[in-house]
Parts: sequence; C-alpha cells; structure tokens
Amino acid sequence: MRLILLLGLLISSLSTLAAVPLEKQQFVLKKPTPKWFGERIALPPKGFAPDLGLKGIEEILFAPGMFKADQPDFFSYVFLFALEAKPKLDAKVLKKELFTYYSGLSKARMGNPKLDTSGFSVKVTAIEDKVISPKESVNVKNYRAEIMWLEPFATKKMQTLYFELQTWEYKDSPYQYLFVCASPQKSEKPLWKTLRDIRAEVVIKPAE
Repeated sequence: MRLILLLGLLISSLSTLAAVPLEKQQFVLKKPTPKWFGERIALPPKGFAPDLGLKGIEEILFAPGMFKADQPDFFSYVFLFALEAKPKLDAKVLKKELFTYYSGLSKARMGNPKLDTSGFSVKVTAIEDKVISPKESVNVKNYRAEIMWLEPFATKKMQTLYFELQTWEYKDSPYQYLFVCASPQKSEKPLWKTLRDIRAEVVIKPAE
C-alpha cells in the first residue's frame, strides 16, 4: 500500500510539473561536497549568447576547481537545460547550439566580440549506451560530444572539452530537458563517476 501511495504521489507531482512554467520549476542537483557551487540563468543568456536558439532555464553546478587551472577538476561541471518544445533537440541542433553557446561565452569573457572562432569545433555523436535517466522520463536519448574552444576564464588557451549529454521529456509535458556532464578530462577518468552520479540523482519539481 505504501509503495502504491508513493507511486501515486510521484505521478501526481509530474502531472503538476507539466503545467508549471519553466521559470517556476526547481532543479535539484545534488552537491558531492559543500564546496561545489552553482547558479541559475535564463536562456538564451543575454550576457554572452543572445543568439542561442533555445529558450528556458539553465541550472549549473560547478566543481570546486572549476576556474582554477592547476586543479584536477578544472572546468568540470554539470548543467541542466529546461527548455521549450522547439527546436527539438537532436544531434544537429545540439551541435549548432553548443557552438553558439561556447563561442559566445569565449567572446564575452575575452572582451572581444570579433574574436576569431574559425578554429572552434563541435562534434556530437548519438550513443546507444544504457544510461540512468530521471524517473518517469520518456523519449530519452544520449550523446557524446567534443568541443574545441578558447577557454577564457583561467588559461585563455585553446581547450578540448568532453561531454556526455542526455535529453528527455515527460508525458503530457510541453517541455524538454537536457543534462550535460562536461570536463577536459576524458570520460574514463575517476572524476566522471562524480559527474554521472549527479546526473543520476537529478530531481525536477514545481517550486514550493
């Protein structure tokens, strides 16, 4: 009986979530330690990528060494995009929007809107690996990506970032979601377990 009640509450919560505007949804990203830190911004981000074709909310959680080039978790973080239904997220759209996001971020942080981004690149590949996905999610798809860009915060040098991306929807909801794990470390490194654990425990709920 208790299990049935809990399932009923979960389904009711997701049904309620479907009717809640994105800006009023809560995105709970569990911190591995108190030193992890984050922020929430609106999409498209007017400060660095106003041309982004995605509209919604971004919730970000940074590793402690995110902006410290001498740390093993430098530029390692996760972020969740909660988005309107269009454009539909697929490999082509992800490639385009990731390029817009990171080239805009680099230009803005370098203070150079005319920064040459011809050496920047984005590769996105769909994968069939079984990856833990949020409860009650549907149309789940997984991707890997590599981005070559100019890291503008600490080194101001070209950097390759490795990504794992997961997209999903909820039944009867008009929204779509994208969760991204990112790091300059390759995916077999121990840090990736931490990033994947955060993804596995993500919770989305209406604002209290």
